[in-house]
Amino acid sequence: MSHNCNTEPPPRQKIPKDGWGPRGVPDCYYTSRVLNSTARYGRFVKKLRALEEEQRQGLENTTRIAKDANLLAFFNRCDRKAVIHKVAYRVDQCLASREEDLQEKRQRLKKLFAQEEEYNVATFVKRGQSGADLIWEDKMKRLAYLLDKRQKERDEKMADTPLEKCTHLHPCLVALRKKESRDVQLYQMREKQMRKESEKEIDKMWHDLAMKEAEALAARMEYDAINRMRGDRETHEYTQYQVEMLRQKRAQEQEILKQEALLLKADTEAYFKELEEEKRNRAEESKALGEEKKKMAVERQEWLAKQKEQEKNIEETWTSLAQMRASEEKVKLERRKQMERDLDQCNIMLAPMKKTPETMQKCADSLILQLGQQIQDAADLKRCQYRKWSKNCTIENQKYNRKVSADHVKESEEQQKMEEEYQEYDRQVRKQLDELVKHKELTGAQARKLHQGDLMKQVEYSRMLKKRAEEEEMQQRKKCKIAQREYQEEIEEMLCRPFFSDEVHPFMKKMVSGLQMTETCPCSAPTYCAASSKPQPSRKK
Repeated sequence: MSHNCNTEPPPRQKIPKDGWGPRGVPDCYYTSRVLNSTARYGRFVKKLRALEEEQRQGLENTTRIAKDANLLAFFNRCDRKAVIHKVAYRVDQCLASREEDLQEKRQRLKKLFAQEEEYNVATFVKRGQSGADLIWEDKMKRLAYLLDKRQKERDEKMADTPLEKCTHLHPCLVALRKKESRDVQLYQMREKQMRKESEKEIDKMWHDLAMKEAEALAARMEYDAINRMRGDRETHEYTQYQVEMLRQKRAQEQEILKQEALLLKADTEAYFKELEEEKRNRAEESKALGEEKKKMAVERQEWLAKQKEQEKNIEETWTSLAQMRASEEKVKLERRKQMERDLDQCNIMLAPMKKTPETMQKCADSLILQLGQQIQDAADLKRCQYRKWSKNCTIENQKYNRKVSADHVKESEEQQKMEEEYQEYDRQVRKQLDELVKHKELTGAQARKLHQGDLMKQVEYSRMLKKRAEEEEMQQRKKCKIAQREYQEEIEEMLCRPFFSDEVHPFMKKMVSGLQMTETCPCSAPTYCAASSKPQPSRKK
C-alpha cells in the first residue's frame, strides 16, 4: 500500500480478530474494547438470568400462596360452624365464671360489711369508755411534765452554780434531794388518791350504765305491756263497735224491708193500671192502623198508575233512540263510500308521479328523514322521561327506606321501653307481694315471738358488751399496774442511785470525803485553823 511519508502518518494495520496471538500460538486476539464489551455482556446475561430466576420463583410463590389461600378458605368455610360453637362455648364459660366471681365478691362484701359493723360497735363502746383512758393519759402527761421540769431545774442550778460556792453545794443538794423525795411522795400519794377516785368514778360510771340499761329495758317492757293493753282495749272496743254496727244494720234492713214491701204493693197497683191503659192504647192503635192501611192501599194504586206511565215514556224514548242509531249508521256508510271515492281519485292523481322515480326518491328521503327525526325525538323524549321517572323513583325509594328504617328504630325503641316499663311494673308488683307476704307472716303471735326474741338478743348483746367492757377494764387495770410498777421501779432507781458520779468535779469528791487542814489558813478564824497533832476525822455521809 502506497502512502505519502511527508504529509500523513502511515495507516494503522488492521488488528486481526483471529490467528497467531501475542503468545506465539493460535489464539483469539482481543482488544480492550472487545474485552470491555464482553464483560458488560457477561454482566447483562447474569442480571438477565437472575431476573428470570426471580420471576420464576415469584410465579411459583404466587401459585403456592394462591393454593394455600384457597385451601385455607376451604378449611375456614368447613370449620366455621365448629369455630362458632367453640366461641359460643367459650362465651358461656366466661359468663358462668363471671357470675361465680360476682357471687364470691358479693359474699366477700357481706363479710366486709359485717366486720365493719362489728368494728363500728367496738369503736362506739370504746368511745363510751374513753373517759378513764383520757384521765390516765392526763396523769402520764403530768408526770412526764414534772420529770422534765425537775430535770431542767437541776440542770439550770448545776449550770448556774459557780466554783466559788462549791463548799455550799452539799447541803443544798441534800436539801434538794429531801425536797424531791418529799415531792415524789406527795405525787405518789396524790396519784394513789387519783387512781382510787378514778376507780370509784369508773365503778360509778358502770353502775350508772347498768342502771340506765336496766331502766331502758324496764321502760321497753313497760312500753310493750302498755302497747299490748292498748291493743287489747282497742280490739275490745272494735268488737263492741262491730256488734253495735250489726245491730244497727239489722234494724236498717228491717226498715228497708218494710219500705220495699210498701213499694212493691204500690208497684203492683201501678202495673195493673198500666195494663189497662195498654189495652185501651192497643184498641186505639188498631183503629188507627186500619185507617192507615186504607190510605196505603189508595197510595199504592196511585203509585202503580205512575209506574205504568213511566214505563210507557221509557218505551217511547227507546224507539226514538233506535231511529237515531239507524240514521247514524246510514251517515257512516255514506262517509265510507265518500272516502273510497276520494282514494280512487288520489290513485288516479298519483299514477303519473310513479313514472318519475327521482322525484319520488327525493320526497321519500325528506319524508324518511323527517319521520326518523320524529322517531328519534320521540325516543329521546321517552328516554328522558324514563330517566327522570327512574331518578324520582330512586329518590322516593331512598326516602321511603330512610323513613321505614327510622320507623323501625323508633318502633324497636318504643318496644324496648315498653318491655322495660313492664319489667319495672312486674318487679314492683313482686316486691309489693313479697312485702305483703312478709307483713302477713310477721302478724299476731309470730310478731310477738319475734319481738320477745329481739328483746332477748338485745339483753344478750348488752351483757356481751358489759362483759367485753369488763375485760377491757381488766386489761387497762393490768396495764396501769404494769405502768405503776415501772414508775415505782424508776423512782426507786432515782432514789437509790449514787450521789456522785464520774462526771462530778474531783474537788467536790474531796469535799465529800473530808478535808484535812495540815497548814494554817490565814483567811479563817483562829479557832477553826488551829493546828493539831492529831489528824481530823474524815466526814462521811
